[in-house]
Amino acid sequence: MNFKHIGIVFKKEMKDAFRDKKSVLSNIFLPLVLIPLIYYCMNFFIKSTNKEVEENMKISIVSTDNGVEANQFTKENIIGGDKIEIVSNTYEQAKAALKNGDINCIITYEEAFFANLDKGIMSNIKLEYNSQKSASQIGAEMLKSKIMVLNQKLATEKLAQMNVSPEILNLVNITGNDVSLEDNADGAARNDMLIMIIPMYLVIVIVTAGVPIAIDVLAGERERNTFEALLSTKANRLSILIGKYMAILVFSIIAIIMSFIGLLLGIVMNPEMFSNGTQEVTMAAIFSTMNMGVGPLLLALLSAITLAIAFAGIQIGISTWAKSVKEAQTYLSYMMFPAMILGFATMFMGVGDMQPFMAYIPIFNTIASLKMVLSGVTNYGFLITGVIVNIVFVCIITFFIIKMFKKEKTVIR
Repeated sequence: MNFKHIGIVFKKEMKDAFRDKKSVLSNIFLPLVLIPLIYYCMNFFIKSTNKEVEENMKISIVSTDNGVEANQFTKENIIGGDKIEIVSNTYEQAKAALKNGDINCIITYEEAFFANLDKGIMSNIKLEYNSQKSASQIGAEMLKSKIMVLNQKLATEKLAQMNVSPEILNLVNITGNDVSLEDNADGAARNDMLIMIIPMYLVIVIVTAGVPIAIDVLAGERERNTFEALLSTKANRLSILIGKYMAILVFSIIAIIMSFIGLLLGIVMNPEMFSNGTQEVTMAAIFSTMNMGVGPLLLALLSAITLAIAFAGIQIGISTWAKSVKEAQTYLSYMMFPAMILGFATMFMGVGDMQPFMAYIPIFNTIASLKMVLSGVTNYGFLITGVIVNIVFVCIITFFIIKMFKKEKTVIR
């Protein structure tokens, strides 16, 4: 192994990687634009739908009793000051309009509804909506909440008429306390949305970031008939392998950093999507959720770095084995699946749900470590075990790559 030769090979591969404008654009600069744009579009459509419901909601009212009384009752007790238009239709016309999306919901008062209401007898309201129309679903949820408020109001009034305290409706009061927040120095609530998204996203990027350059440094070079010329130079195979390995790793780390910056930009530019209900999501709020010391944070980062090194090795091994660029692209495209499967499997798991055995599974341990950092939970045993397992994983992969690279029938095809 010659460090000078390693440096030469490394510089060559990095120059080739950054000379490929498509690869640089798609893997380094595109995430800075694409990820914030995705979140912006999602936020835009959500806000547009909510605004459409708030400003242009239309309902039809069906009642076998006095229709005028039903309309008046709805305006005073359900609609209130909201912008909800009542469209006069027969039930059949309203049903057709609901299916076509011309109205959001249908409110049907049962027979003798108002008479039963005066007598204090339970009365039924039927709320119909179209689940294929998001505006209809949102409108139905809004009307349900309004009807629940109406129910509480009418019950309170009826009890007052009977000289009974309305407090009888709330004989049991529930207060909640999250004991996991008691260990936080500032008692700040965690942002569960960020804890759910960031680890999964980062692990997927870690596993796949080096794929474009991995395809080019071996399969691509073999297809261009320049690999044999490189093998004929003074640099031995180990130096060539390490130089290419380092190039894939550095390119991967750059792509990971840029993707993470793109994710942070997407979060900060669209705080409504990631609000925890108690505070606005800003950069300060994001970092305030990470209440761990320097040690656990470094261990979590080391777990992510060792995972990146391991998968850079897997990528170079697959590219070495492949006979062509097309074959390498096919094999390497499957690398996303284990990351996605494990990422989505743990997406809705809290830190308390993480089992000790997960520390011994490479992708699992990195996801769990990142969740711990974001949640403010310290478990040195888990973190250290995860890093050691990933280092062993790297050593095993490196051993097999070196062994593979020494075989003529594998390198020269």
